[in-house]
Amino acid sequence: MATLKKSTLQSKKSGNQPSRAVVTTKKEDLKILMLAGEHSGDLLGGELIRELKKNFSDLETFGVGGERMIEEGFTSIESMEELSIIGFSAILFKYRFLKSLIGRLINLAVEKNCSHAILIDYPGFNLRLAKELKKLGITVIFYVSPQLWAWKFDRIYTIRDNIDLMLVLSPFEKQIYDRYGVPCEFEVHPPCSSFERKIRKEAVIPEPEDKTQFHFTITLMPGSRSGEIRRILNDLLQSAGQLADHYENNNKKIRFLLPNINQKEEVFILEKIELAKSKFPNLTIEYLFDRSLRAIEISDLVLVASGTATLEVAYFEKPMIILYKVSMFTYIIGSLFIQTPNIGLVNILSGQEICRELIQAECSPNNIVEETLALLENKKYRNKIIEDVRKVKEALGSENSSRYASREITKLIKGIAKKRDKNSEIQNSKYKFIILVYSNSLILNFNLLTLHQLFSYCLQTYIS
Repeated sequence: MATLKKSTLQSKKSGNQPSRAVVTTKKEDLKILMLAGEHSGDLLGGELIRELKKNFSDLETFGVGGERMIEEGFTSIESMEELSIIGFSAILFKYRFLKSLIGRLINLAVEKNCSHAILIDYPGFNLRLAKELKKLGITVIFYVSPQLWAWKFDRIYTIRDNIDLMLVLSPFEKQIYDRYGVPCEFEVHPPCSSFERKIRKEAVIPEPEDKTQFHFTITLMPGSRSGEIRRILNDLLQSAGQLADHYENNNKKIRFLLPNINQKEEVFILEKIELAKSKFPNLTIEYLFDRSLRAIEISDLVLVASGTATLEVAYFEKPMIILYKVSMFTYIIGSLFIQTPNIGLVNILSGQEICRELIQAECSPNNIVEETLALLENKKYRNKIIEDVRKVKEALGSENSSRYASREITKLIKGIAKKRDKNSEIQNSKYKFIILVYSNSLILNFNLLTLHQLFSYCLQTYIS
């Protein structure tokens, strides 16, 4: 696992706002502040940096990101895992840290003399950061739109005031931003471009010695954030144990795979797996670190926490059950603002619930087992879901999303540089004109002065 690089700068811990404006960097020395708060954003960020380096040879990127971004030369001043929080109560608990981090990032932007920022998803934090960056005159690009259609639509005004370019992942999102005058470009969802490259990096999962002993393979994906994992994992393992017993009674076996990308929660997950195995002797489960795509690829069904992972499952055209569970406080607050009937991205993009969603109290072992049995045993029902998922995948397109995003960002950066150079030329021309006029004025004044003196001398001579 890549080691988190520490910034060579001594970033100020204070959250005070620097007063001076950022000076624009030279064209050949492009410095970009970036922030990704989740693993999905880190994947997008890594791909984007790779593409941007093709356009800017002396690119320097820094801020907060994960392994994928660091692999591309990114310098992270804080572990991305510290931002891996979900729910209102968790945010309140970490408020001082988050506020301090904004101050450190602003100070870093000033010290580095950067003129551009790319903020990837993570809207609660990134929109606040965007406000502060905008005060410094920094060009702010937002990669992956907040789900305005789902809740807090009034954020559109904050975005309009502070974002110079919004890169969205759905055509209907672009329509919203166009209506409100926000500079926006539509680019395809990441499953259609980056997952193939990502899966090549993941180690292949060995086949069992006796492939015929397992009738089904099910992948359990409790999420990437600590809060998700700790709320959903127990229900998933309980469900897996019940399913293992059910099929064992029918002389069948199920192979369960549990991939994880949150190293911070690895010990917790392994302990829970061992407890589940001791409780359910028939349970066969394999823990896999950073091999989620390989696990999905060989699965018959995926039980997945809501989020970008649902698009990974859709990419492989697999049926899924979408799970969502947060603290009761977060759920009550969220219920007041949520404006969409669905919570899974696959269902939102489809416009209907094509994959079953088990939310909050419904996310229970008994309900998970019931829906799993329906998907595994009812071939017609299963095939219908696979077909609907395939349609979502096809609608997302196939162009390389990071290449497209890089192209739009490059266009914006070079456009700003060109405009700056043009303004500089105009300003220089003004100075030249002023100098020329001033010089001519001196010559004219000198000539007038000389003629006046000559006339006066002649007049005085004549009078005398």
